[in-house]
Amino acid sequence: MIIRKSIYLEGIKKIKVQKKRIKIKKDELLVKVESCGICSSDIKFIFKGSRIKKYPIILGHEISGQINKNKFVVFGAEVPCQKCQICRDQKNYSNLCNNPVSVGSNYDGGFSNYFILKKKFLKKIPHVIYKAKKSLKYASLSESLACVINGLEITNFKKNKSIVIIGAGYMGLLFVALAKLKKAKFISVIDLNKSRLKIAKSLGANQLFNLSINNKKINKILKPTGYSGYDAVISATSSLKAHELSCKLVGKNGTVNLFGGIPQKNKEIKIDSNFIHYKEAKITGSFSSNQIHLNKAFKIIKNKSIDFSKIITSYSNFNNFKNKINLLKQGKEIKSIFKPT
Repeated sequence: MIIRKSIYLEGIKKIKVQKKRIKIKKDELLVKVESCGICSSDIKFIFKGSRIKKYPIILGHEISGQINKNKFVVFGAEVPCQKCQICRDQKNYSNLCNNPVSVGSNYDGGFSNYFILKKKFLKKIPHVIYKAKKSLKYASLSESLACVINGLEITNFKKNKSIVIIGAGYMGLLFVALAKLKKAKFISVIDLNKSRLKIAKSLGANQLFNLSINNKKINKILKPTGYSGYDAVISATSSLKAHELSCKLVGKNGTVNLFGGIPQKNKEIKIDSNFIHYKEAKITGSFSSNQIHLNKAFKIIKNKSIDFSKIITSYSNFNNFKNKINLLKQGKEIKSIFKPT
């Protein structure tokens, strides 16, 4: 028997910390949670109930934890069914499974002192097990970085290519850091928040645009490319205007990634089809990540190739969790990592 202390979402905006005595079954793996990143998706789950199928639920899918004395693990967020057509025919694309079990939204997640995983899921879910005397400081961010790696790779981004990122939130800043790591020729960032743009610059951005998302400043944004457009455009926000603008910033043979999810009620965007046609540009999206992405992300974190200290604004726990959630929702913090102890 263990005493499990967890943060439960019992309904929209209803968060409760609760202790429960739990007996670990033979078919379950017990993971002592070291840390769990608070994702923007968690904010949507709490305040809008999106993608939550059943209450109560323990949120949190950016999990790192300890299996035994010298073994630690990081997880992906989606457990593929391994039975649908995607899982059968495109095994490397587990994130696109038609019937996934999503950790932290329909399977109890990591805002707890213990994460309990069905052993059969361990064979399916992307994960990395590593040996160490103690856990890596930013190990839990492997899942979110893996999503960004997927998002950049889908644009076929290469060394000496140009990129513009709309939105300097946590994921947008990760795109900046990753593009710099991939030796981008030029990195532009658009955001209204000057302090976040300052962080973007410290991570490697060349040009900062402190302006609202509209069409009036397109030439100004395009100027660094000689007005020809960017090789890669990332819309890292949940804004339709940002998505529409991104389609106007792409260069010839370039790629737009509509990375940010849009609320279900209003998700149609307007684009100039001739602009895309004559540019031979591509518009795509990306969702979550798979084992290949997670492996790459963990390697980056292990090698300390990205300075996460510039992006992480705080640590949260059982006592201050509600306060941190509100600060993140208000945009007063960029990223908080939950630590149960």
